[in-house]
Amino acid sequence: MSALPSHLELVQGVVLPKPIGADPVLDFLNTRSDFDGSGPARSEWLTSYEAFVIWNGYVGLLPAASVFRLIEQAAVKPTDATRRLDAAREFRADLYDVLTNPGATGSFDAVARAIERATGRRRLVAVPASGLGLRASWDLPEDLGLPLDQLALLASELLTGSSRDHIRRCPGCTWLFLDPRGRRRWCSMATCGNRAKVRAHAARTR
Repeated sequence: MSALPSHLELVQGVVLPKPIGADPVLDFLNTRSDFDGSGPARSEWLTSYEAFVIWNGYVGLLPAASVFRLIEQAAVKPTDATRRLDAAREFRADLYDVLTNPGATGSFDAVARAIERATGRRRLVAVPASGLGLRASWDLPEDLGLPLDQLALLASELLTGSSRDHIRRCPGCTWLFLDPRGRRRWCSMATCGNRAKVRAHAARTR
């Protein structure tokens, strides 16, 4: 097998893009290419529900045990798993639209519905406190909807928090990333940044 491009990695037999967004929600949006184009993506990395779950584990949103159990559940309920994957891809497209298009009111409504559904599925559970008594933590059921629910809740934090103002889009590939210092232009200097340097050098030497 030939070496993968520098922005990709083989994870549990699945090729996935390396996290570059400095936020898991943005890395989720970066699991496909060319959102600005019409029709199918040139590259789609969430090719199956299993790949979606493995990606969640790769970026630290799910522990390895949960990844294993969800893959087992998907094997038992393949139709439901496919439906969940389709919902995740639709949410991904709507959220990208919300973050890049000021007129995306329809997409915003769709994102809000997904966030509200995920919020309604949360349970407040008791966990031991470091001092006296108990403390509380939010929990989601470990079913096929868990990966998307977690991403929807994280998206709500991104949309309503201060990080929202620091989201930038790479001019080379349209991937998104956080740029709180205002110094970052490219998703990665090793990919889009380097390609831009090569094009600029070629233009100067013509």
